[in-house]
Formats: sequence, structure tokens, C-alpha cells
Amino acid sequence: MNTRQFYKPAAQGLFALLFVIAMYCSTSSAQTVQDVRSFSGAGNSQYPYLVTPTQGRDGDLYGSTTGLNYGSVFRLQTTGAEADIFAFDNTDGYGPDGGVTLGTDGNFYGTTLAGGSADYGVLFKITPTGTYTVLHDFLGLSDGLYPRVAPIEASDGTFYGTTESGADFLGATVYKYTPSGTFTTLYQFGNSSDYGIIAPLIQGANGNLYGTAYYGTNNCGSIFEITTSGALVTQFSFNCGGVSNPSGPLMQASDGNFYGTTYTGSGEIGGSVFRMTSKGAVTVLHTFSDDGGEGRLPAGGLVQATDGNLYGTTKFGGNDNFGTVYQITTSGVFTQLYSFTSPTGEYPTGSLLQDTNGLLYGTAEQGGAHGYGAVYSLNMGLGPFVTFVRPTGGVGHTAQILGQGLTGATGVTFNGVAATSFKVVNDTYMTAVVPTGATTGKVVVATPGGALTSNVNFRILQ
Repeated sequence: MNTRQFYKPAAQGLFALLFVIAMYCSTSSAQTVQDVRSFSGAGNSQYPYLVTPTQGRDGDLYGSTTGLNYGSVFRLQTTGAEADIFAFDNTDGYGPDGGVTLGTDGNFYGTTLAGGSADYGVLFKITPTGTYTVLHDFLGLSDGLYPRVAPIEASDGTFYGTTESGADFLGATVYKYTPSGTFTTLYQFGNSSDYGIIAPLIQGANGNLYGTAYYGTNNCGSIFEITTSGALVTQFSFNCGGVSNPSGPLMQASDGNFYGTTYTGSGEIGGSVFRMTSKGAVTVLHTFSDDGGEGRLPAGGLVQATDGNLYGTTKFGGNDNFGTVYQITTSGVFTQLYSFTSPTGEYPTGSLLQDTNGLLYGTAEQGGAHGYGAVYSLNMGLGPFVTFVRPTGGVGHTAQILGQGLTGATGVTFNGVAATSFKVVNDTYMTAVVPTGATTGKVVVATPGGALTSNVNFRILQ
């Protein structure tokens, strides 16, 4: 069962405008949504689907497109200059739906939905300059088939990912790929349990992996928790009589709770935003009405920005039914921020990324100046910060820090404890050795432009 098109609309026509800057004022703040890059009909960069941009060590954004033929991996400067760094040709995979993940080795990792030796997709590695390597051809056996999204790199340095389906097109799989190059199926769901996994995993503060399945039991979707050794810990199934079918990933906020979205719901519900505690109790924070006034059918997940609020998108609804951007607090106070127009983009399906310059970036599957999709930015007036390639490490380990204006940095502290060794590699990337006495908390980098604080805690591993 290849469900690649299960909620993907027909292609739209071409549009003449190059870009548009749209403003919408909420009750508490002003924000700007701007088209950063509209994909053209040239090459293979068209239709970014389920793509959350990834910030590289060089400060550029990386992602993938499904393309008119087989798709591509692209690099995009925040000023709008874009280039394909690799074009797929089917034998090495096609249909890279879910973007790429930056690894601690400086390379990017991703998957294609199909192509490869068995036409069931591949796991790949690509350098920032475009050197491409297939790491695993999915065979549709115990390893699963149709990996839709990129794997994540966990605290143990291993990559963990999922396939949409398993053998006989039923139960999905969770796999791992070690730094030494060993691929292993970590867990295979039963035929009647989770399948239709179309969102990436996350690693919780407890070290376990969390994911969502669009169909799951009862065809209404589920949330699962699994250890990195392959033991299923918990599984929550959505009620078909309420909100259902999560298509985006979970995210763990600063309050320790998990937040996510469901794509659909019963009756007049056009999707929802929910909260799940660490004990697995789920509460619906907001439901979208099916009339689409504030947006409907949120396909992507949420991101917590440096102001503490959560940001997300809906695929449809809004003024022109091309989707919306919204803000919601962890207590459920909802604000619609923007309704998409064709020149800015149509049908945002991926989650947002907050870049270390303070802006949030996302992709729209279609629309833009040429009708082939776009990358857009959301400016909420938030300042620059630092973040991590991987936000975990032990004393003596090297933390990899992403930021802006790092040249000339004079100090790094881990929850108030100064690092005695650090190195600025370039203006957007540096490293620091975790000092003795460091505890879990914020990292602060002293730069010539001022102190930059991390957006998340750096978790000290024992």
C-alpha cells in the first residue's frame, strides 16, 4: 500500500508574481511572512513535501523536494539563493519526501520513499557539497518499505528512523543505523497495530524514542514510545469518535510535556493540537473547525520558539484555503497569524524550524511565484540564539554549537559552568568541551555582539 498521495492535492497552475510580503497583526504582536525562495520548473527542485528545513554548520538551510521526476536535495541561503546539491535518478532512490537531518559528522542523512534496488526506498548520506552515498536499500522484508522521513541522530550517536509500512504492506518498522555502518530493524509493529508512520521520531528527555502513526490501531492513529534497545514501552490510540490521525511528529517542550497535532477528527473537527504528559495522558488544547476559517488539517507538527510559544501550520483553510500559520501557548491560547496566498506558497505540510537568526522557516508544497512550492519565513521579532547539532553529551565530550556572529566568541558556559576549551570554526558553527561540574541547562556563548543563549537545555549524560 503506497499511500504517497493520501492527502496530496493536484498540481496547481503557474503564478506570475515573484514574491509577496504579507502582514497580519495579532492582538499582542506583529509578524511578517515572506517568500524566501520560490522553486522553479528547472531541474528537480519542485514540490517540497513534509519538509522541515534543516540548518547546516554553514548557516544555510537544507531540504529536499519530490521534483517533477525523482527529486533533489537543495541548499538555500537565508537571503534566497538556492542550488540543488544532488538530483535523484531512481536507481539511487526517488521521492525524498521528508527532508534531511544534520549529523554530528557534518553530513546530512535522509531517505527516499521509493527507488533503489527493490524500488522500496533508500537510506542515504550526503555531504554539504553533494557527495551522495546509499547506506541501505529497503527490500520490503523485515526492514520495511517506503521510508518517508529522515532519521534522527540520538544521544548514542546512532540514527533511528521509520518506514511507512512493513512486509505485506502492513505493520511499519523502526530501524537503526550505527556509526560503524550496521543497519538493524529495531522493532516491527504487528499487522493490526501501527502503520502509516509518516513523521520523524524524536528522542525524549528520558532517552526513549517517540513517534506517531497516521493509521495505527482502528485506522485512527496512535502515539508510541520505544527504547533504543527496541522495547515498546507505551502505545496510545486515538479515539475514532474524536480527534484522530496524527501526521506530524511530537515535540517535547520546556515544560516536559509532549505536543503534537492530528490531521482529522470526527464531525465538524478539521484537526487538533494536543498535549501529552510524560505519563501518557492526552488533552486536546485546540480543535480546528472544518469550515477552515482559522485553518484546517494540520499536516506538520509544532516547534517551540524562544518566546516559549508553539508555532505550526495547517495545510488548508484560511482566506484562500491555501493554509495558515498559527501560534498556540502551552495552555491552549490560540492565535491565527497568517493566511497563505498563492505567491507566498500553498499547502504547508512540514513543521517549522526556528533558525538561530531568530526567524522561523517552513516549506509550502505548492504555490510560490512559479507554482512549484516555496520556502517562507515567519518573523516574530525574536532575536538570535544558539542551538546544538545534538543537545546531549557527557563531561569531556565535545558539544557542537550552531549560531550567528560566533566569530570572536570569548567564552562558553554550560548552566553557568565555564568551558575551558572551545573553538570557533566559522561565524555560524563552533565547538566546546563540556566542563567538569556542568549540569543540564542552558548554554550561553559570549560573542562580540552580545551573549547568545541556547533555545533548549543541553542535557548532561552520566
